[in-house]
Amino acid sequence: MAKKNAARRKATTDSQPAFDDSKYGYVLYSMTFDYNELGLARASELLAPRMRGALSTASFISLAVLVLAALAFGNQGYPLLIALFLVSVGLLYASSNIARLRLRYARTTTLDPADYDGALHVAVGDDAIHVRDAQGAGGDYPLSELKTSNSSPEGILAGFGAKRYVFVPRSSMSEGRFHELARMLAERCPKK
Repeated sequence: MAKKNAARRKATTDSQPAFDDSKYGYVLYSMTFDYNELGLARASELLAPRMRGALSTASFISLAVLVLAALAFGNQGYPLLIALFLVSVGLLYASSNIARLRLRYARTTTLDPADYDGALHVAVGDDAIHVRDAQGAGGDYPLSELKTSNSSPEGILAGFGAKRYVFVPRSSMSEGRFHELARMLAERCPKK
């Protein structure tokens, strides 16, 4: 594969907007990355990661109760049997379409890529996470409000409640710093 000449290489680096971390105070981690639909899909995978198992378990339990109710009530319990069947089908539908439901929910939060223009810059300080795009839009999320932190080999998702999330893809930083950030955010989360 041919290398880019110096002029083309300089042109591509100049197109990246420069973000100033000095206004955030002491910054522990700073990363800039392109956030698009792929980033949204990866972030949505980290929303409620154990929900599929919980929905499948609830569906199995409702089916077991349906069978027991059918044996116990016989012909007299049709309304109860129909209600249990509908609950079971609803839970089964939700568990089989959990990825689509999570993606739809992610579009209603701060994870929606339509809210950002161009590259996204995330600066993690000792007291807050700051998110900005090329136009300066974004938000500041105090770590004291951190509710959840989920990580996978694809990235880290920090949740601050009220549909406020910050996603950092794994590809935006080195392996060691990625694990340090995941550990720091997990330690800052309230214990359950």
